[in-house]
Amino acid sequence: MAEEFQLKGYVSNDELGVVILCQGENVEDFFKEIHRRNPKSSEIIFSKIKKIETTEIFENFYIKPTEKNVVIDIPLTPDFATCQSCENEIFDEKNPRYFYPFTTCTQCGPRYSITKKFPFERENTVIEVFKMCPNCLAEYRNPDNVRFHSQTNSCPNCGIQIWLKDNQGEEFKGTNKDIFEKLTEELSKGKIIALKNTAGYLLMCDATNSEAVSELRKRKRRPTKPFAVLFSGISIMQEYLEISELQIQHFKSSESPIIVTKIKDKKDLAFDEISPNMNSVGAMFPYSGMLKLISKTFGKPLIATSGNFHGSPICSTTEEAEQILGKIADFFLHNTLEIHHPQDDSVIKFSPKHQQKIVFRRSRGFAPNYFFAEELIELNQEKKKILSLGGDLKNTFTVVPNNHVYISEYIGDLANFETYERFEKTVKSYQKIFNFSPEIILKDLHPKYENQNIISKFSNFQTQEIQHHKAHFASILGEKKLWNKEKVLGIVWDGIGFGTSDEIWGGEFFLFKNQKMDRVAQLENFAWILGDKMSKSPKISALSISENSEDLKFAFDENEWKIYTNLIEKSEVKTSSMGRFFDAVSFVLGNEKPIFFEGESAMWLEKISQQAFENNIKFTDYLEGENFENIPTKKIFSKIMEEKKSGRNAGEIGLNFHYTLIKAIEKIAEKFEVKELAFSGGVWQNALLIDLAIDVLGEKFMLYFHEKLSPNDENISFGQLNYYLNLK
Repeated sequence: MAEEFQLKGYVSNDELGVVILCQGENVEDFFKEIHRRNPKSSEIIFSKIKKIETTEIFENFYIKPTEKNVVIDIPLTPDFATCQSCENEIFDEKNPRYFYPFTTCTQCGPRYSITKKFPFERENTVIEVFKMCPNCLAEYRNPDNVRFHSQTNSCPNCGIQIWLKDNQGEEFKGTNKDIFEKLTEELSKGKIIALKNTAGYLLMCDATNSEAVSELRKRKRRPTKPFAVLFSGISIMQEYLEISELQIQHFKSSESPIIVTKIKDKKDLAFDEISPNMNSVGAMFPYSGMLKLISKTFGKPLIATSGNFHGSPICSTTEEAEQILGKIADFFLHNTLEIHHPQDDSVIKFSPKHQQKIVFRRSRGFAPNYFFAEELIELNQEKKKILSLGGDLKNTFTVVPNNHVYISEYIGDLANFETYERFEKTVKSYQKIFNFSPEIILKDLHPKYENQNIISKFSNFQTQEIQHHKAHFASILGEKKLWNKEKVLGIVWDGIGFGTSDEIWGGEFFLFKNQKMDRVAQLENFAWILGDKMSKSPKISALSISENSEDLKFAFDENEWKIYTNLIEKSEVKTSSMGRFFDAVSFVLGNEKPIFFEGESAMWLEKISQQAFENNIKFTDYLEGENFENIPTKKIFSKIMEEKKSGRNAGEIGLNFHYTLIKAIEKIAEKFEVKELAFSGGVWQNALLIDLAIDVLGEKFMLYFHEKLSPNDENISFGQLNYYLNLK
């Protein structure tokens, strides 16, 4: 563009971002045109132009290397999906990069996953070990080439190598094309492969082969949690799934997340094994060269799930994969790319009626940047370096090492030792990248969260505890920039969070007013027993809430009944958990199967209730005419039990349960004369609940839902930061 505008000078990265020093008559036009023609993968968050005095005279326009030892203060670049131009080259038989899966340019390819330190220059990435051949170097130096200064530039002659071996260690010899054709042959036989993608290993098998999918479930120890399905293109997706134009835009974006969407036609796919008891599936578009080659060569949909044992972090090295996945995969497709920041795929959904975006998992493509946090940076007047540890389940952490906010990729459940190790390793990586040590550490009120173990690794810092649900509320206040509002009601519903020494919170209402955050209402408490067992066995929640426990006696053996009823009667610990309330309702409406993953029973309840919603039944508010300060848990549950006994359809009862909760929000909001409602917590991943909220509350109130962050515990670390800077 500079040559087009006949400018002379240079462009470079410095500690503040992109700096352009140029001379010529068309500088103003050039500046405006940058904003109009900036690449889709770029994010201009601030810009200015000014005249400076200089004695330099330039002969041309060039790229000036970043100065050594500059302290960089710019966002980290996330991984980008492969662009159409590079994809064309991969499948062009006459192109030197034919079947080369790591074909990239300035507009696409891995970034964050391969970054060792700032700035994003080749020498600061794991690509540094691959020295460019003469052809690649010529592209790199040519301003007219799409790979001009592409830091990830490589080709089959000088770049990343792939190799295929079976789980007995026997290696298959051949070209890249031969390797992918061999994989296709083995996938057709029902084999399971572990494929090293750009951010970690994926486990894959034929999605049309029910026996292969069942075998993968058995080996991975993942009985019921849905698998994602990789489709070779949008047109193939549309044969099986309901795909909107909005979803297509996201599939084709530089982030290219997995999108959970409704099944339209099962056709030949093994959907009963892929997504047991559900009517939706996570669809994946092939965003990398590896995925494009495997899906195009195989020609049919493929399971593509994280390469790990259930609950462990995604594998990223050859040794790790063969050791951990050796009992799962029949074949390994390895490569020589080192992955510095392993990441799971990001997952989103759009609510069926209002197309409200819901983030299930924020990771590859989105992490680690959080744009538009200027207010937070301004509040940090002392320029303190801050580390927010987040929660223990669905962990992320947030750091403020400079004038930007960085939220880590989804890390997972820190109760798993390997996941905790990944958490600690990633924190250390951020310390190295940003050259910082925390001066302020923010942590949850829970005294036994695993992430607090890392505190002993630091020195010379202050700590502050922030209650779990207040962090949730602070997170949505921060995301939607609501801290300057006069009054906001926060509806924070999730599974559990440490409230006080004798209360587990989870169904909370907070009023933000006069720069104070107060808990003003809740789901009425019920007995909390048996710790984590309660979240894995919904019948226990049902028994705890029920006022007529004899109706549930069928679900317990004699010993269980005696122990559980006694524990409930004597329990000193109470809970307001909305998550456990959903579990209880799901159980009595027919979902009596064991729970194998968090949210499983609530997802089933949402499914049957959504079906009733689409049948346009008339809603019933189970609390109509009632006056209450807190949502009366037992009263609603008794109504549901009565409806069930009367023979009413379970889906209709479930829908009325959802509707009753939304009407309860309305009554509490009117009581406190609030016009602005903000929603956070894992329960707000429920798309039906969101659509009903928009239908029922949308005209009376301003509604705010998470869109950049997940409503679940992934947002806790960002909320801790917001709470500290706004309410300290």
